[in-house]
Amino acid sequence: MPSDKTSVAELEIDRLEPPLWQLRPICEENVSELMRSIESMGLLQPVVVRPSGEGYQIVFGNHRIEACRRLGMKKIPAIVNYFTDEEAFLARVSENLLRNSYMNPAEGYRVLISDGWTINEIASKVGKCDSYVCERLALLDNLDSRLRARVSHGNSHLTPSHAEVLSRIPDKQRQTEIAGLIETRRLSVRALENLLKGVPLPTKIQVEAESGNCCVHIPDEFARTLGFKHGQSLYMYVRGRKLVLEAPRGRRREKQMAARNALNGPLAVRGV
Repeated sequence: MPSDKTSVAELEIDRLEPPLWQLRPICEENVSELMRSIESMGLLQPVVVRPSGEGYQIVFGNHRIEACRRLGMKKIPAIVNYFTDEEAFLARVSENLLRNSYMNPAEGYRVLISDGWTINEIASKVGKCDSYVCERLALLDNLDSRLRARVSHGNSHLTPSHAEVLSRIPDKQRQTEIAGLIETRRLSVRALENLLKGVPLPTKIQVEAESGNCCVHIPDEFARTLGFKHGQSLYMYVRGRKLVLEAPRGRRREKQMAARNALNGPLAVRGV
């Protein structure tokens, strides 16, 4: 992707311009960690830039440059490469994907498509499948514009993965309502998907004592979702650190559960 015409130089930080597309916001925690590292050991990895007008444009290293700027450094070692606009954008997307970083490249994808790129070409360049690019592009059309802005700024609990799930909701007012729930309850993407399928949100319940046993009340919405009925017998077992309740399903399943319970102790429960 990059040109072979590369060089290494000490560049003045004031001559470095921000990238053409902002894929992710500056993370204060990352900058603070980098400042401590740079103070202790110096800058171990040069940033990557490309010529732009009278100065240079940042390709990789936004956080390192910000850390150096806050430390009062005037110059920084940089690798200068002659990327085109498209090459610079796709290289940054690839690097962030490798770092598993938060980012929102959909606007850049749309610009590339308007310039004649195909979805398959973009996906190949960033090392992803076509559906990944399509899903990111769908956010621009299907997600409420206010939510897109919140995801782009990166200063909330909403991530592109949350946004991707929210974009499947046709009603944009409903998108906003559920986004508020994601923020207040700090829901994971899996919890969000379960919520849209009708699975109740995690609920805190009290463990009570009855005749020397530990008892918990299963909230009605959970019982209805799982199809449990009052007075029904259930099987209960431990999976890792999770307590699993399961209704018997056929004789063969009952024999399997009986064998499991023989190892784990008497775990049958009544009175849902």
